[in-house]
Amino acid sequence: MGFFDNLGNEFGKKTGKAIGNKLYGRHADDIRVGSNVNLNVNRGNSGFNGGNVQRDTTDYEAMEKAKRETLKQEQESKFLESIINVEFDANDKDTIVKTLTSLSSYVDLWIKDSSKNANVARSKFDTGLAMLSAVDASNPMITYFTNKKLEWSNYENKKRKTQLITAGIAIVVLLIIIIIGLAQS
Repeated sequence: MGFFDNLGNEFGKKTGKAIGNKLYGRHADDIRVGSNVNLNVNRGNSGFNGGNVQRDTTDYEAMEKAKRETLKQEQESKFLESIINVEFDANDKDTIVKTLTSLSSYVDLWIKDSSKNANVARSKFDTGLAMLSAVDASNPMITYFTNKKLEWSNYENKKRKTQLITAGIAIVVLLIIIIIGLAQS
């Protein structure tokens, strides 16, 4: 059973590192993100002869990456706030159509990124589409918006199927490895 214990330990280490790298970037093992300080002190017999202190400069690449990520999150939160504040006026059909068009473009953008904002935008979109259908059932844009909903649903189903197939393949490969390991024991 030593092989499987080692396999489990190694899997845990790699998983922990992967999660850390995903959360904190490639500097997950550093003491501080954005700065790398390296002190090398050479001491002779008489105390502090030839002391060599070396300091690396700030990691600007990590700072820029963090700055871009922060700006992206701020922008998404502004979009989310504007989507939440959307209200539909049953008396103004043209504004409903314009708002639905904007919401559909947001969903198209965010659904591929798996953004949580896509769910909020889809919810508002469904509300607006229901209102447009109730106010003006003969509006030609209703079929366009209904097709958009179908397109999003098909995309999510395809994505879900791909994930299930990938997970299934991983399980089969893992089972084959386990069977081979047991056969060699």
